[in-house]
Amino acid sequence: MLTKIARLVVVSAMLLAPLSMAFAQDTTAPEDKSLRIAVINMKLLRKSSTAMQGIREQVSSVRATYQAQVQTENEELRAASEELARQRTILGAEAFAAERRKFEASVADVQRMTERRRDDLKLVRDQATAEVQVVLNEVITTIAKERNLGLILPREQIIFVNSSLDLTAELITRLNAALPSVTVPQPGQ
Repeated sequence: MLTKIARLVVVSAMLLAPLSMAFAQDTTAPEDKSLRIAVINMKLLRKSSTAMQGIREQVSSVRATYQAQVQTENEELRAASEELARQRTILGAEAFAAERRKFEASVADVQRMTERRRDDLKLVRDQATAEVQVVLNEVITTIAKERNLGLILPREQIIFVNSSLDLTAELITRLNAALPSVTVPQPGQ
């Protein structure tokens, strides 16, 4: 019986020896494997960036011009609608139907023009914003390398964060220096 126990101890020692050697081999100095984290308040960044402010102002200006043009078109359509209503008693059924089709075509043209302008304005706004995003990504990458950051999260997704981890103010300063303004191209060109 003692020999069986001795054999079991020897076999166990042989099986466990490679494991203990594997654990014992890591004798180098441990690296700093802590994850360095920072946060960015993207909403504040978009609001405070001079380039983004400029984009909003330029887009608002074009939108105001478009709205004035659409208002003029709508007033003309309203006048044409009133004229068509007056002609209903004067014109025959076929002539009135032809005039009504012309009016409906005009309404459809104004609607298409309005939609096209809205889409064009969105496209140029998105292009200008993408230009800012490219520079922002470069600035974020630079700061991450300088501070040896392993993870940067949007502040909007975090419940609590120590203010010392917030990079927003520095990012705004660097982004404003790197890209003070962006020219929004004219829509539809």
